[in-house]
Amino acid sequence: MKITAQEEYGLRCILQLAHYPPGEPVSVTEIAEREGLSTDYVTKLLVLLRRAGLVESIRGVNGGYTLTKNPEDILLIEVLQALDGDSVFYQDTGESDLCKQFTGKLMECAHAKQCGIRPVWITLMRYIHKMFSQVTLAQLLKGEEVILNIVKEPQDLIQIGNYTGSLR
Repeated sequence: MKITAQEEYGLRCILQLAHYPPGEPVSVTEIAEREGLSTDYVTKLLVLLRRAGLVESIRGVNGGYTLTKNPEDILLIEVLQALDGDSVFYQDTGESDLCKQFTGKLMECAHAKQCGIRPVWITLMRYIHKMFSQVTLAQLLKGEEVILNIVKEPQDLIQIGNYTGSLR
């Protein structure tokens, strides 16, 4: 799994908004300066988050961007899906969806009948999806200690060897 710059910086931008009370706009310039990014790039990221309904723009001299919900109500998975909705790691997908992505020139995966790697990918994807679905922006603002108590070791979240079953 590769975390893209768009995902990392987009998450950092929305966390900047989460520091402020609901309805209090933060300017693109302010976010860009705090994160060391260009205003054009911050605008691009905020547009993606706005299209997903996570932030809204307020026009005018005192305008900027604000969250549409409280930070407690925005999940990490929602932010990541808004920034890269195509990633299989952010979807609660089944094995057939995964196999359709890697067919090469064939109509179906060459290993569709017997595949040793499929259970590994499915288990990993389910773990990542579940973990990202448990963490809110408010929790991320509280720091590493809080997150370490929320995010458990993989064996606490999944049953290795039972990839067709659901997570605990």
